[in-house]
Amino acid sequence: MGWLGSELMFPVSCLILVWVAGSGSVKVLHQPTCFSDYYSTSTCEWKMARPTNCSAELRLSYQLNFTNSESHTCVAENRESAVCVCDMPMDVVFADIYQLDLWAGKQLLWSGSFMPGEHVQNL
Repeated sequence: MGWLGSELMFPVSCLILVWVAGSGSVKVLHQPTCFSDYYSTSTCEWKMARPTNCSAELRLSYQLNFTNSESHTCVAENRESAVCVCDMPMDVVFADIYQLDLWAGKQLLWSGSFMPGEHVQNL
């Protein structure tokens, strides 16, 4: 058992080491900046601390700060190796406030609010 047990433990211990080394390593370098076209789409962009596969690792959830409003999820895309962007379809009303939460799996990386009517960018 000693030889078989040590053979089996080496790959398992390597997997544990890789998991521990990788957990919590997703970090936002610059928090999201968001703007709206004041018609149908709002866009948020942020920079990660390291090159990141945005679509595989990150989700941006957004919800109108209003009772019983539906939560939506945007799958981030890469603009550069460490820059992620999300285009969120939404009906823009000047006074609306959205709650934004940036997730890497179950880890909350950032949380904030956004008023599309106050951050209009001409496209």
